[in-house]
Amino acid sequence: ADVSTWMVLAVQLKKMQENEDPRLSFATPEFREAQRVFTENYKKNFGRPVEWGLVKKYPWSQAQLVKLDQPVDVNGKPWPLDDQGKPIM
Repeated sequence: ADVSTWMVLAVQLKKMQENEDPRLSFATPEFREAQRVFTENYKKNFGRPVEWGLVKKYPWSQAQLVKLDQPVDVNGKPWPLDDQGKPIM
């Protein structure tokens, strides 16, 4: 493509961006902060116990998704249970 084609495309892009709402941009500080908070909570399973996991029965077998015998936290430590054996949220 020649230079004039690129110039026309650049002008068209600039016109399109004039009508965009800057609040919808993924580069705003607000979005980045929200994304950071979500990612941190995601890593902590949103404060909930891990009840399912990919488990290998043997070292050479394929990992399968199974319900764990006892809920654990994201670090693998047992989650506290109430009197009925249900996880305390």
